[in-house]
Amino acid sequence: MPDPSRAVPEAIGRREEEADALLVRQFAQGDAAAFDRLVGRHQGSVARLAHRLLGWSEDPADVVQEVFVAVLTKLGEFRGECRFSTWLTAITVNKCRHVRRQRFLRLAFLRRAKSEAVAAAAGPGVSEELGPEALDRVRRAIRALPARHREVVVLRYLEEMPVAEVSRALGISTHAADMRLHRARGRLREALSDLVEE
Repeated sequence: MPDPSRAVPEAIGRREEEADALLVRQFAQGDAAAFDRLVGRHQGSVARLAHRLLGWSEDPADVVQEVFVAVLTKLGEFRGECRFSTWLTAITVNKCRHVRRQRFLRLAFLRRAKSEAVAAAAGPGVSEELGPEALDRVRRAIRALPARHREVVVLRYLEEMPVAEVSRALGISTHAADMRLHRARGRLREALSDLVEE
C-alpha cells in the first residue's frame, strides 16, 4: 500500500515541475514575462543554495544575478531531460565553483604579493535543534570540507535532493556522489565527534 505521507510532497513536486515546464514553453514562444515569473519562483532557492555552497561567507546576490543571466542566455538549450530545478542547480553549482576559483586565485596572488613586499622590505633571507554555537561549528565544519565534498553535503542534506538528482546536478555518477558523501560524512563525524550520536 502506498505511503500517504510521501504522496503529498510528490504531488507538490510534480505540480512545481509542470509549472516550470509551462513557463519555459511560454518563454520559448516569446512571452518575456514568463522568464520574470521563473526568476520569482526560484530566486530565493538559488540564493540559499549559493550562500551554502560559498560556505556562508558572503552575500550571494552577485552569484544569483550571474545564474539568472546564464539561465536567460541558455534557456533555449533546455530540453527538459531533467527537472528545470535540477538544471538550475547545476548552473548555480558551476557559478559558485567559478567564484571559489576566482577567490582562490585572488588570495594566492595577494599572499604572494604580501610575502614579496615583506621580503623586499626586510632584505634577503626572510621567509535549530542545535544551539547557536553548535550550529556555527557545523557550518564551519561544512565550510572546511573540500569543495566537491561540500557540494554533495549541501545538495543532499541541506537542499534535501535525492542522490540521483545530486549526481545529475553535479554531472557525476551516482556511485561517485555516494563516495563523496561517504567521505564527507567521515570528515564531518571526525570534526564534530562530540556532537554526533553513534
